[in-house]
Amino acid sequence: MNDMEAAIAAQAKKTGTKTIQLTPKAPVTKAGKIESNAMVGALASATADALVAATKPVYNPGEIRTKAVLGPVKTWSYSGVTTFERCPHAVKLNKVDGIGSESGPAAKRGNVIHDALEKWVRGDLDPLPHDKKTKLDVFAQDLQELRTAYKAGDVLLEEKWGIRLDWSPCDWSDPEVWGKGALDAFVLDKRDEDNISCRIIDYKTGQQYGNEMKHSSQGVGYALHAMHRFPDIKHFQLEFWYLDQGTKMIRQFNRKLLTEYHYRYHLRGLKMTESQDFLPNPNLHSCQWCSYGSNKNAKGKPYGNGACGFDIFKGLQDE
Repeated sequence: MNDMEAAIAAQAKKTGTKTIQLTPKAPVTKAGKIESNAMVGALASATADALVAATKPVYNPGEIRTKAVLGPVKTWSYSGVTTFERCPHAVKLNKVDGIGSESGPAAKRGNVIHDALEKWVRGDLDPLPHDKKTKLDVFAQDLQELRTAYKAGDVLLEEKWGIRLDWSPCDWSDPEVWGKGALDAFVLDKRDEDNISCRIIDYKTGQQYGNEMKHSSQGVGYALHAMHRFPDIKHFQLEFWYLDQGTKMIRQFNRKLLTEYHYRYHLRGLKMTESQDFLPNPNLHSCQWCSYGSNKNAKGKPYGNGACGFDIFKGLQDE
C-alpha cells in the first residue's frame, strides 16, 4: 500500500466508510495526460470510420427522389433557386403572382453584349462588338477560334436545355420539364474518342472579384445538364470569360465529381418546386438589391418597383 492509499484507508476508518476502492485505470504521464491503449484504439477506430464516411460518395444515381408533389412553381433554374434561397417571397411575386420587374442598366448592357457576341460567332455581325467597358481585345483570339469551331459544327450557341425530375434531358417546351439551363457557348471536343471532353463557356459582364463562388456553382449546374445530355462526355471544363476585366476563371470536373454535386442540386430544386408557402425573408442582404423592394441607390434613384410589402427599407426614404 502506498502513502496515498494508506491515507485514504485511514480517513475511511475514521469516518466509518465501509469500503473505498482506488484502482487507477491508466497511468498518468508527466504532462498530465492519461495513456490508455483502449482510448487510443477507440479514437483510431472512430477516426477511421469518419474517414470512410467522408470518402463515401454523397450520391448514388438510383437514390434521387423522382416523385414529388409540386407546388405552384414547377420549374427551377440556377437564378430562380438562388433567388428562392435568398427570399422565397420574391419568387412568389414573380412566378405565382406574375408581377414582372424591370432589368437594371447593368443587366440590360449584359444582354446587349451577349446578343452581339452570339451574332458575331455565328458570322452574322462584323466587326467584333464592344463598348468602353469591355476588353474584348483580350479575347479576340479565343472568339476567333470559337467562330471557326462553330463553322465546323463543333459549337452550340445559346442552348436552352431542360431536364425532367429524373434528370432525363428535354426541351423547355416539354410538359414535364423540371429544371432549366441556358448556355452561352458549348464546345464539343471529339479528338480523343476514348476521353471525349467539352467546354462550357459563360460570358460575364460586371465584376469577377467576390462572385467566383456563385459563378462556379452556376457552372456546375450547366455541367450537370451536359452530363445527362451527353453520356459519352467524360471531362467537363467550365470557362467564365470576364469581359470587363479581360480575365478568365476555369474549373474542371469529371463525371464522378459531378455525380457528388448532383444530389445537392436535386435537393435545391426540390425545395423550391415543392414549396407551398414562399415565406418572406426580409433582411439587409435580401432587400438591399431586390427588384421588388422600395430601396434607392446611392444617387437616390429607386430601383425597386415596391411590390413587396415586407421590404425592410419601405418608407425609410421618406423619413
